[in-house]
Amino acid sequence: MTTVYDRDYGVERSFQLYDEQEILQVMGDYGLSLVEAEDPNVLGGVMYFTDPKPVDHCVFYLRKIS
Repeated sequence: MTTVYDRDYGVERSFQLYDEQEILQVMGDYGLSLVEAEDPNVLGGVMYFTDPKPVDHCVFYLRKIS
């Protein structure tokens, strides 16, 4: 759990944090698989960014396994 000040709204916000590997495991249990990027200039795989709060985020590019 982390709490940060959101200057856009003037409030403190709390976020539950999860381990990326645990999330990928759960997504796999639901029939989703990670789609890796074909090269570094293409979106795919696990992507990280920091927003203005500043809070680190992780985004997954997944596909439903048929």
